[in-house]
Amino acid sequence: MNSMVNKIHPSFSTVIKTALASEFPGGPVDLIKVTSEDDFVKLSSGHYFTFRIPYSGTCVEWEILFDPENPAQPPDFVCVDDVHCDPEAYCQMTQFWDLKTPDCLAKLIPHLIQVYKEYQTSQILGFGKAAETYQSLVTAGILVENIEACYLSKERKFNFLIKLNVNNEHLPVVEGVGSTLVYAGLLFSLGMDGKILTHSLVISPYLERLLGSQIVDQLNLSSSFSQTIDAYVLNEFSSSLDRLLKKVRENHSRRRDIICALLGLYPANVVCYDKELYSQITLLFKLDDARYVTRLELNNGETKLFFFAMDCLIKLSKDEMVPYVENETLSFVHKPSATEFSKYLHKMLSSKLRLFINRALKSVTTA
Repeated sequence: MNSMVNKIHPSFSTVIKTALASEFPGGPVDLIKVTSEDDFVKLSSGHYFTFRIPYSGTCVEWEILFDPENPAQPPDFVCVDDVHCDPEAYCQMTQFWDLKTPDCLAKLIPHLIQVYKEYQTSQILGFGKAAETYQSLVTAGILVENIEACYLSKERKFNFLIKLNVNNEHLPVVEGVGSTLVYAGLLFSLGMDGKILTHSLVISPYLERLLGSQIVDQLNLSSSFSQTIDAYVLNEFSSSLDRLLKKVRENHSRRRDIICALLGLYPANVVCYDKELYSQITLLFKLDDARYVTRLELNNGETKLFFFAMDCLIKLSKDEMVPYVENETLSFVHKPSATEFSKYLHKMLSSKLRLFINRALKSVTTA
């Protein structure tokens, strides 16, 4: 990739890099080729670009052609699949083109996807069984904008990606996943007879991180379908996903309330905590020069408490000494959102810590 980036003409470098860094439902856009009218000209002369853009579980290649003599002029677009762009659609895409705006190319890519979608839909409607599937989905209430259909001529099959309606309100912020987009869909591959060959869940990295790999695996296993795409099952699956995300919101709110209560109670004792998902917090206490670590782990609506007596070592074997450790699953009398929760948490945690220290000291004495 770096070698290609180095060939980009300076006039187009910013818009190309911004497009590559932008987020699109279905996956990232890749730059796979940088060329020019003369392959032997100096570096940084490239003004012809080939992008691979995700669509319906596969990718389509678009060539984007700039004029190095007139950089401000909108580029031309050529689809490798020989899709002809309507002149009116081209004018609509490029009328707001402004090379001084870094995201101008990123804003055009969804229009290219739409042009390809319209072409592929017209192709699908020319095949009896695939056309029946498409029309049945629309008749059943699946929105046209949520259907990406594609005919793969070399493989003699059809892809149908049905995008699920996902409520993204009040979901936790997660960093380090490369994307903040919330999208999910069910991808079906159909044979020429209209029967399902394969199906799978397509989900954004952000959403996969929120749900966890175990839940995503369970969703994949639960997405069992008949020989044809059933709109009712699709709606049920979408509802199941919404229920899971509702639980994610509730658990996140609960975890945040617990962590915030501990931060308020023991600001000087906090070693570290998860600032994104509020999934854990570690606190250090000292008594009579001995160190005691308390760690709470909060996952899937469950709170686990771990105590480590760092300076109370017990003998596991002749040559192995380890800190005395206890753990338990906590259940709270009050909801973490209740006003009395902080007072209750302090009293409970203090009591458990005192009992733990006593047992830790006793274990050392009797070891």
